[in-house]
Amino acid sequence: MIDHIVDKEIFLEVLRTGVTSRSEHFTLYRMNVSKDTNCLKLPNCLKVGIVVPKRLAKKAVTRNAIKRQAYSVANKFAALFPEEFHVIRLNREFDRKKYLSPSSIDFKLDVCNELKVLYKIEG
Repeated sequence: MIDHIVDKEIFLEVLRTGVTSRSEHFTLYRMNVSKDTNCLKLPNCLKVGIVVPKRLAKKAVTRNAIKRQAYSVANKFAALFPEEFHVIRLNREFDRKKYLSPSSIDFKLDVCNELKVLYKIEG
């Protein structure tokens, strides 16, 4: 199970930890939760935040599709990352000529596969 990061201060703190991994379009920032972190409300739970800037994904439907895929992948593999904060940031625009619709199966599969690469998960 995952929980969403909604506090701006937590987002900034995770972003300050530095880049954990990169893929073609995404960057992953990861922070382990220490015992002195007082912002944890659900122990043994992966907390995920997604940053999808409007300048890289112009349409809300595209931003929402990317976020849904990111939360889905994080939820699927949450057991591998207990008590961590993850922020996934879109750094590069997806080719709008290649993906005509963000609801297409090709777009969703490519986003999902790239997120698995970001997490270094096979299969």
